[in-house]
Order: sequence, then C-alpha cells, then structure tokens
Amino acid sequence: MDNKELMELLARCALNDQKALEALYLKTSGYLNAVAYRILGSEEASNEVLQESFLQIWNNASSYSSVQGEPSTWITSIVRYRAIDKLRHEKRHQNRPNHEEEADILLRIPNEDTQEEAYSRFRLNEQLQKCLDMMNSKFKHSIELAYLYGYSREELAEALGANINTVKSWLKRGGARLKDCMEGKDGGAGNE
Repeated sequence: MDNKELMELLARCALNDQKALEALYLKTSGYLNAVAYRILGSEEASNEVLQESFLQIWNNASSYSSVQGEPSTWITSIVRYRAIDKLRHEKRHQNRPNHEEEADILLRIPNEDTQEEAYSRFRLNEQLQKCLDMMNSKFKHSIELAYLYGYSREELAEALGANINTVKSWLKRGGARLKDCMEGKDGGAGNE
C-alpha cells in the first residue's frame, strides 16, 4: 500500500468525497479483510468487520494525522481493533443459552428439593415475575437483559437505544425498586 496515496485518499474522505472512499476500499479491502479473517477465522464475520471499519474510517478520516503513524497502520489498526472487539463479544456470548432455554433454566426446579423447597422456589419466582411486571418497561428490560442474560452496560445501551449513563440509572433505580418490591415495601416497583 502506497502511504502517500492513502494519505491523499483519507484527506479527500475527510471532505466527504465518496469516490475517494471507493478508491480507498478498492486499494485496501483485500488486505484488510485478510487481517480481519486471520483474527476471526470467519469470512462472514471478517466481511462484517470490514464494513464497520470503513464506516469508522469514513467518519473519522478528518481526525487522522500523520503524527498517529502511517495511514496504512492507522487503517489496519481500526480493522484489528474492530475484529478483536467482535471476537471478545462472540466469546462472551458463545455459551449463552437462547431465550427459551434461559427461561427453562431459571424456572427449573431440581428433583432433589423437598416439596416445601420446591413450593418456596416457585413462590419466589412468581413474586419476582410479579415485581418485574409492575415496573415500567425501561427498568424491566434493562434488569432482565443485565441480570438474566448477562448483557454488559454497553450492550444494554445498544440494545435499548440509550446512552450508558441512562442505562446505569435504569439499572440502579430499577434494582432499588425490585428490592423494595421483593421485600414487600409499598410502591417498590411502581411505574415512573
């Protein structure tokens, strides 16, 4: 890759020149896709990372400076970091059961429980569901996704279309309301 040419293409991308982005893609996509593929081991995943990377390159072309290194290094690092992030995300979710399996796991009552223990667990699950159902949807969905399905705050923000600070607030306030409701305090899971 000719760094001088890449620098010119990035400068034109910073000016919203779509032809420059197309030229940059044609010049670098084969190499960059190979970088992503080496990390991910999947053609589909590497193609997805490549698309996301070019969107990031397009959006951040104006912030590129030769002080940050050669343009080929800058572009390649964007692809590498995106691929590594995708790999971490997939590993974190790899062993996660699907929604139906999770519900079954959460509600399953072990056979070794006495009838009293089984009934107690059933009542607790019933009370938990009742408290969740009383909450407004923002609190309920954030708590379910975070605590039942293991979503991170970043994943919650993306899934719920909110910023991370809002998600933190929902989790904190929703958790407090859930606690109050489970302890039988009036209005614990009220709608707000």
